[in-house]
Amino acid sequence: MDPESATVFAKSFTILGMAANAIAEGLVVSSAFKAIGRNPKLEETMFSKVIISVALVESTAIYSLVAFFLI
Repeated sequence: MDPESATVFAKSFTILGMAANAIAEGLVVSSAFKAIGRNPKLEETMFSKVIISVALVESTAIYSLVAFFLI
């Protein structure tokens, strides 16, 4: 395998990582909305937890983006 095709291969894996993070972020928010829909009293306590969870998932996407530009 030549270096150029290895670079394209590695960049494609980082793009798959970013796509997986987008799906995971959607699942986190979707689950939070479902939980709040079932019990609206949880909205105040769930909000901060959801923001922290989304930030953690988003940080992984940022790491993938940095890896994409470093390759």
